[in-house]
Amino acid sequence: MVKVRNAKGEPETVAVEIKYRRIQGLPPIGKQKRYPALDLTVLYAQVREEPKHRPRD
Repeated sequence: MVKVRNAKGEPETVAVEIKYRRIQGLPPIGKQKRYPALDLTVLYAQVREEPKHRPRD
C-alpha cells in the first residue's frame, strides 16, 4: 500500500505491485579490461487496480 495524491491534491491509498530483477551489465567488448561488470537491480512498480477517479499511471 502506498499513499499518493490525487488530481485535487488529496491523499489516497493505492495497492502497488512491485517486481524486481538483478542483472549484470557488461562493458563494451573493447573496454572490458578497463571497466568491470556492473550488478544492477531493476525495479518495476505498477498500481494493481484502476483508480476510481483517474486513469492508471
